[in-house]
Amino acid sequence: MTTPESGVPATDPAALAARRRTTSRTAALDGAGQPALDALAGARVLVVGAGGLGAPVLTYLAGAGLGRITIVDHDTVDTSNLARQTLFAAADVGRPKAECAAERVRGVDPVVEVVALAERFRPEHVADHDVVVDAADSVEVTRAVSDACAAARVPFVWGTALGYDGQVSVFHDAAEEPVDFHDLHPEALPDEGSCAADGVLPALCGAVGAVMAAQVTALVAGLGEPLLGRVLTVDARRWRWTESRLRRGPGSVRPAAPTLAEPPRIAPAELARRLDDDAGIVLVDVRTDEERATGVIPGSLTPDDLGASAPDAELVVVCASGKRATAWARRVIADRPDGALPVTVLDGGITAWRQEGLHTTC
Repeated sequence: MTTPESGVPATDPAALAARRRTTSRTAALDGAGQPALDALAGARVLVVGAGGLGAPVLTYLAGAGLGRITIVDHDTVDTSNLARQTLFAAADVGRPKAECAAERVRGVDPVVEVVALAERFRPEHVADHDVVVDAADSVEVTRAVSDACAAARVPFVWGTALGYDGQVSVFHDAAEEPVDFHDLHPEALPDEGSCAADGVLPALCGAVGAVMAAQVTALVAGLGEPLLGRVLTVDARRWRWTESRLRRGPGSVRPAAPTLAEPPRIAPAELARRLDDDAGIVLVDVRTDEERATGVIPGSLTPDDLGASAPDAELVVVCASGKRATAWARRVIADRPDGALPVTVLDGGITAWRQEGLHTTC
């Protein structure tokens, strides 16, 4: 889904005057001036993820004077997002994050071309961009971004935040001294932790996202030195920042794709129909106790309740959006004997179930 781009012509005098005022403090920086502004105005930046990290990244990039910003995010705004995803307000709950974020960016700079894609990241999104920002905070998405950027010879900025810990780096497979995400994490492991299960300090997202945004202006306009070949780590319990060098070893290779099976998905309406038909499905809700307290699909069990009571049952796994359910389902599939009944993920999770007006119970 693509939302309309900025409707203000790039030559509109009032809009251009507003942009000059917005970028005046950047222009005043030592070594910046008009050359830096010209470089920014010609840059096309792709931001993957408009959540906890994407929100501060887009907040700072909105006024950077960029030529084009493309925002990719398939998720919708949830009340639990509001403490750390500072682009959104309570009135945005239920709306696509990409569209809300695009509106905020246009509200800061009506000249910038903004494209909002309310969909999952695909490698072809990288085409025709100068820098990619991976703010999805997902190992699996990062590997896809890494491969796509390596193929397109485009640098990408990466960040992560979970609990009290955050990291930022810049990868560029085509640099003079190439370094990529697989040099940092050579094992192709699936996503494990999540903000919902492990928590995250809201201000940590802002701190990490701000550094990520600064990497974009460093790459595009030379405003500072990018973190290429360096990993910046922050411990937000003590607010201690440390830096580690990262180099590509002589035997470094891009890891093979994970061998864990991809679980099938079921649409909310189809699941509701099958439950009405008493199809013998066992629902497993892998959300936290706090999330389940807001409502569950009737008959759902927790993983602890499931135990070993239904080792061969047909399972449908439920979480908020499908991400944690997918990781849980993969592990179960890997442990199940051949010929066992399927393990399926509710597509879009409980969020999609509710959006279709289907019933939950406390």
